[in-house]
Amino acid sequence: MAAGAELFVEKGFAGTTMTEIAARAGAAIGTLYLFFPTKEALAQAILKEHADHLSAELDALAERSVGRAPTEIADALFSVLGSFLADRPAYSAVLDLPGDDAWLRSVRARRREQIAALFAKADPPLPGEQAERLAIIVPQLMRIPLSLLGERKLRDGVLEELRLMLRHHLS
Repeated sequence: MAAGAELFVEKGFAGTTMTEIAARAGAAIGTLYLFFPTKEALAQAILKEHADHLSAELDALAERSVGRAPTEIADALFSVLGSFLADRPAYSAVLDLPGDDAWLRSVRARRREQIAALFAKADPPLPGEQAERLAIIVPQLMRIPLSLLGERKLRDGVLEELRLMLRHHLS
């Protein structure tokens, strides 16, 4: 599946063919179609794998964050999301596929719920509406440095600036 994920990042979903994905993976096209009859099925499998991993990381962060200040939670969230997105750029590429499919909405909703819950359980807790807004804003902020994949030092600097902006906003 990693080959498909890489191509989705490089060429975009619409610009990637199943033949290219099979070639990149070193697999026969028939084998690929056996497991993934469409690009959408492959995208769903990639997204599910990544989303499950991120969900587990956010659950672990929730356990470590009970009673922590919102600024500390923001710092930890930036660390978790920053590492996750740097290691798995396909997650954002697949999550941004066009359309309003239920499977995409459910993944986005789960991520928002988990992030909002982090801020809602802070000490002091953020009001529910603010926590929900931050659950939308923070992942969008995290995506800004993704365009700098080949420029690690600059990407890390931009990520740090964004983290400091959010920290300042919360304090």
